[in-house]
Amino acid sequence: FSIDKPSRRRRLPHHPPPTRLLATFVLRLTSMPDLTTATDEAKAKRRMEIEAKLSDLRLQQAKETEQKAAYFGEHAGITCDGCGVAIIGYRYKCKDCSNHDVCENCYDTHLSGRVNNSLGKQVISNKVEDHRFALHKDKGFTPLVKKAPGLTEAKSARVKPNDPCSCGSNKKFKKCCGAGKAA
Repeated sequence: FSIDKPSRRRRLPHHPPPTRLLATFVLRLTSMPDLTTATDEAKAKRRMEIEAKLSDLRLQQAKETEQKAAYFGEHAGITCDGCGVAIIGYRYKCKDCSNHDVCENCYDTHLSGRVNNSLGKQVISNKVEDHRFALHKDKGFTPLVKKAPGLTEAKSARVKPNDPCSCGSNKKFKKCCGAGKAA
C-alpha cells in the first residue's frame, strides 16, 4: 500500500554565489575610509618630528662639548673647597660667593643636593639654593685639550720665492707669477 505524500524538501535560504559574495566584501572594504593609510601617515609624520628633534639635540650636544672643552685644564694654585684637591679638569666657581671653587666631583655632589665643605676652609652656606655654579677659567689656566681638527681653518701654505710656480711654467715663482710682487 502506497500513499503518495508530497515530498517535503527543506527549502534552503537563498545564498548568493561565492563570487558575488567576494565582490560585495571587496566593495565594502574599498568604500570604508582607509584607516591604515591614515595611521601610517601619522606615524611617518611623528617619526620625522622625532628625528628632527634628535638631530637638533645631537648638534647642541656637540656645541656644548666643544665649548666645555675650552674650560678643561689645569687651574694653577686653585684647590677645591669641597675636597681640597688641586683642580685639574673643570673648575666651577660660585656666582654668589666671593671665593668658592669646586672640582667636577664636588659639583656633581652639589647637583645631587648636597654641599660638600668637608675641609671647612671657609664659611659657606650648606643650602644648595644659595649656590649658583658656572664653569670658570682665569689667567693661570692651562688647557689640557687641544682643539679637534677641522674646528679651525687651516692656514693656507705660503708660496716661497724659490718654489716652482703653480702655473706650470717650470720657472721659479719669483721669476714667473711672483715677479714684481714685493716679498
